Amino acid sequence: MVKRNRAQRILIIIFIILFSLFFLLPFIPLIVWSFTKQWPWPLLLPEKWSIDSWKYLFSASGRAGDGLFNSLIVAALTLIGNLLLGIPAARALAQYEFRGKMIVFSILLAPLFIPYTVSIMGMFDFAIRFDFINDYISVAIAHLLVTLPYFIATIWFQFRLIGRKLQEAAISLGASEWKIFFWIEWPLLLPSILLGSFLVIVISFSQYLPTWIMSGGTLLTIPLIMFPFASSGNSSLVSAYSLLFFAPILVLLIVYYLLLRKNSRKQLMDRG
Repeated sequence: MVKRNRAQRILIIIFIILFSLFFLLPFIPLIVWSFTKQWPWPLLLPEKWSIDSWKYLFSASGRAGDGLFNSLIVAALTLIGNLLLGIPAARALAQYEFRGKMIVFSILLAPLFIPYTVSIMGMFDFAIRFDFINDYISVAIAHLLVTLPYFIATIWFQFRLIGRKLQEAAISLGASEWKIFFWIEWPLLLPSILLGSFLVIVISFSQYLPTWIMSGGTLLTIPLIMFPFASSGNSSLVSAYSLLFFAPILVLLIVYYLLLRKNSRKQLMDRG
């Protein structure tokens, strides 16, 4: 039994090491390239080192701060839209039966299977006709079209696991719909909501075409700033921007893990 437990621990350690290498190895060339001025093939290490890419990144011309700020604003607006629309839609689709339910479900998930370029072009024409719509809002609406199916699918599955028995018991005791949601459903939904929110922010951060179409290229997010350098083949600058792009994602991943851990401890304390 002791040997079996030791073998399991060794396998777990090996798996963690391999997973860490799989996760970290792609970032090593990015870090090296970001400090490179000249790296001719087939040299193993760069011939000349430089911090010019990082200086440009944080200069007025680099506009990295503006791009990061715009990306965060759009992602926040997109997340708010997903929370307001996705949770009620997932709840209705998971726990209620009505005519045309599968049609509604298919329409909501359609962006997963249909190229969204056509839809976004239609939304762009709509935004032109209503030119009072702010760039942040119009871009967030386009990102909402892309991210909402992922969010609904994540929350829908959790609602299916919760079922209707707890809600019916609460209704029999006189609880209102809002009390049922905040006191019964919300704690059970929180892990899925955190996961769905993380996916929404990551997907919103990485959108280039919807942002470019809806803003006409005027709202500079990180992908829009990176693309010209990627097209020109400037590997050093692209690596620096890529690392900057990943920094808030890493922070969000840590926050997601901490919130998930805190929620798990709270549930254990409530049960204990």
